Amino acid sequence: MQRKRLARETSWQIVLASAGLILATLLGPAQAQQVGGAYTVRDISINKVGATGLQARELGLIEARQAAFGHLYARLVPQAYASSRPNLTPPEMDGLVASVDIVQERTTATAYNAELAITFSQPRVRQLLTARRIPFTDRVSPPLLLLPIYEWAGARQLWEVPNPWHSAWSERVGANGLTTTVMARGSAEEQLQLSADQALSGDSPGLQHLANAYGASGAVVALGKFRVDPRTGKPMLEVSMRGYGAAPAGPITQSFSGNAGGRAGLAAEQLTRTAAEAMATALSEAWKTDNLRRPDVAGGNSVRISVPLTYIGDYANALRRISEVKTLNSAVLARLSARVAEFQLSFSSNLEQVRREFDQYGMRLVQQPSGWVLQING
Repeated sequence: MQRKRLARETSWQIVLASAGLILATLLGPAQAQQVGGAYTVRDISINKVGATGLQARELGLIEARQAAFGHLYARLVPQAYASSRPNLTPPEMDGLVASVDIVQERTTATAYNAELAITFSQPRVRQLLTARRIPFTDRVSPPLLLLPIYEWAGARQLWEVPNPWHSAWSERVGANGLTTTVMARGSAEEQLQLSADQALSGDSPGLQHLANAYGASGAVVALGKFRVDPRTGKPMLEVSMRGYGAAPAGPITQSFSGNAGGRAGLAAEQLTRTAAEAMATALSEAWKTDNLRRPDVAGGNSVRISVPLTYIGDYANALRRISEVKTLNSAVLARLSARVAEFQLSFSSNLEQVRREFDQYGMRLVQQPSGWVLQING
């Protein structure tokens, strides 16, 4: 069906009347809900003994909050700032906690055992980290398609499974920190669509088409080269990981070595598990680095942008797409006409980082003589 151009004034009256409602929906609570999951820490276990069961419970809950905040801090803040973690008193910690969900618990005369999920207050944690000038991000990545390629004796395997590299990543797939990965099933059609060499070369159409099929906004190609050092007899795994689309570009490279002797197959299984765990963490760290909110930027920044409008649906599409950019603190509609929508954007990072994030979501923020213009693809 052909899209209708913006021509009738009655259509625009409807668009203008609903503008405030759409903007509030897409750029307010919805955005908070998308990052809200980053502030919930699950699987916190308590095993505490005290003079009484009640005392054990009180002490256990205090320790659980501290442990959960440690997990949250590691999730949001780069490892380089691990030593900057605030040492909070129990009352200060209580002020950060939004809710405590008890999955299961058991109290005896002198002990308390429980499993908890603790949710922290997003604005209060943000306020704390900003006040301490600790860079962080709470932006959760869109799904990223993971393509592990295993090389041994010159042969590369992408779809030929099982192999130890694919198996190791299969155990790590899913949510890891702020990043989420998915893996392709390896159907006959997918094998014809993309080879190992094409994936390594960054074949943009092939990678993009495959990522789209899995609802992913980017792809991560992880090459693991297994070999045995002829001089030392030690098994080696050399890993190089590159990202495309919304994924951190990299490359991220690292080498892993095992003990000399033993079966090569067993050594490969052990090394690939160690390497997959380390590289999953490295991917999460790279994501954080690419999407940091930097509180040390005094006063934050703001810029006014224009979004060209041609069709009736362009305005709502622009709101939806802009709402995906979590680096932004706010996006306020400044002016709306039949041909252009203007927004005032505010952000705590720098403009170049905001431009990179727009790029990740298929949008380009371009400076023209008339000012900044947001070009939206698709």
